[in-house]
Amino acid sequence: MLDSIIAERYAKALYELAHEKGKLEQVKKDMDLLIELTLSSKDFKQLLVSPIIKPAKKVGVLDALLSGKVDEITKQFYHLIAAKRREKYLEGIARAFIEKYKEHNNIVTIEIRTVQPLTEGMKDKIVGILEKRRGITVELVEKIDPTLIGGFIVSTGNLRYDSSLAHSIRKLKKEFEENLYVREL
Repeated sequence: MLDSIIAERYAKALYELAHEKGKLEQVKKDMDLLIELTLSSKDFKQLLVSPIIKPAKKVGVLDALLSGKVDEITKQFYHLIAAKRREKYLEGIARAFIEKYKEHNNIVTIEIRTVQPLTEGMKDKIVGILEKRRGITVELVEKIDPTLIGGFIVSTGNLRYDSSLAHSIRKLKKEFEENLYVREL
């Protein structure tokens, strides 16, 4: 809980600064890069959370990795984070920043799970329908899930539409277990 509060506050401050300076797009790319870095390197993530490694050393590693790749605002920001000994929250801050960016630009991430990959035409049609009906920009994330047997599941935030064959089979099984059609004597 505390982690998300801290991440949210720092992300809000960074977002407001980037917006004020007109560097929102660049800082968003920088946050994507930081998330990618933490996901791709277990050692990097360990470096950030380690209480043994001094903040100056962490900043040195960040500078070496990100030199010439990030905006000056981002560089100053992670220097500040390290000075406040909050570097272990850097990934959470980056994620919270991206959520604020998406909210500001009316971008909604929609996940669709299917048994087989969708064709580009089908993806375009789904995105087009959602964007037209909702007046939003859709970021489509496709996941392959062979356990669905057939059909699809669409989810966003806390909303979910399950039109999978596996779900239909579970519903039928539950209805048969209730066995409402047994005649009582």
